[in-house]
Amino acid sequence: MATARPLPAELAAGSFTIGEGRRSGISPWRAKAKDIHVPSRGIRVPAGREQSLLERARPYTQLGTPDTVSFYSAARIHDFKLRAAPANARMTRSAGLLHLTRAGSAAPRRKGVVGHRSALEPEDIVFLQGVPVTSIPRTLLDLAGTGTLTLEDLVVIVDDLVCEHVRYQHPRTARFPLGGILHYAGSRRPAAGLPLLRKSLGLARVGVDSPPETRLRLLFARSGLPAFEPNYVLLDLQGAPLWIDLACPEFRLAVEYDGGHHLSAAQQLADALRNERTVDAGWRQLVINKLDVRNGEDWVLVRVRQALRAQGWPG
Repeated sequence: MATARPLPAELAAGSFTIGEGRRSGISPWRAKAKDIHVPSRGIRVPAGREQSLLERARPYTQLGTPDTVSFYSAARIHDFKLRAAPANARMTRSAGLLHLTRAGSAAPRRKGVVGHRSALEPEDIVFLQGVPVTSIPRTLLDLAGTGTLTLEDLVVIVDDLVCEHVRYQHPRTARFPLGGILHYAGSRRPAAGLPLLRKSLGLARVGVDSPPETRLRLLFARSGLPAFEPNYVLLDLQGAPLWIDLACPEFRLAVEYDGGHHLSAAQQLADALRNERTVDAGWRQLVINKLDVRNGEDWVLVRVRQALRAQGWPG
């Protein structure tokens, strides 16, 4: 049996279209060899080749019709903080496929693709490594209109995108400024998902470091507790800053969410010092961890209410 000749380097690197293969000099027979996978008509992938979603999506946007990567695919490329467990089985299947939007009379139809049809303005599209992908604001709007994300889910995503702060050793720069998303949402004509997106932007806050912190803040707000501020700066007795995840200045309560990295010996020492500095400054510190969250909202609220009452809250 004859052995297939190695692919040219530019084709061996990842997915390619039949047209790209022809231009690189491979024959129709070579494009059907066993070492090449066919995910969809006109698309070829070297077998066993690991690729990012952006790399996998690229040839689908190079087939002549101007399709743009969108919805859940764009969200994954933009690294949106989507729930690990989607809300339903239909959403799970859909999120695993490639989403493409076409500004024409018909949506894309092909194996492994969820097609959408919509008019996309120039500001709705960004090019990442040459691949057209819906912009962060447009992707937020699209997801808000699917009916599968809750208001809280959207606030989590926005909080992460707009997060920026100058915390010692852990500074962050916003991946997209909140003002930019607000301007986009304010300038759009009525569309599916726009009311939900605008509502989520009203609840978003700059400086939130993790989805659990967002979910805790929203839980406190809808449960009648005093106001909590994210990324609050408290000065200790030496005048050095302490950054608090969620602070209630009125009753001097600092709520910290500690993830898995807080279990290391070095981090536990640092946390003990943080607690000492917080107490010396006249505040009370309450630590919430993922075990508390797993115990449910009622459990978390009991702990927070007890801490607030110990600080003089009359509720």
